[in-house]
Amino acid sequence: MRERLLALAERRARLVAHAQAERVTINALLAPADAPASLATSLFRIARNIGEQARHHPLGVVAGVALLVALRPKRAITWLSRGWSLWRLYRGARGWWLRFETAGAPKQAS
Repeated sequence: MRERLLALAERRARLVAHAQAERVTINALLAPADAPASLATSLFRIARNIGEQARHHPLGVVAGVALLVALRPKRAITWLSRGWSLWRLYRGARGWWLRFETAGAPKQAS
């Protein structure tokens, strides 16, 4: 029985060392992506704050849209369609970001 426990302890130690080596390798591979990920996080935060401001001040949004339409109707429609496309892109990217963020979050000990 003792030999079996010693073999299990040795195997566990090898697996822990292997996992640590894999973590180091993955960190080295992901290091170049740290700056772009930080930028993306900042941009998502800014976009979320703008969205919150728009929800709190809907009259300002309506006034801005009315101004765009009054100045150049054709150009305003083009810009609105681009804005709508960017908004949908943001919402889709935010969904992916939240999935990866929760998947990569460290487990809490309970």
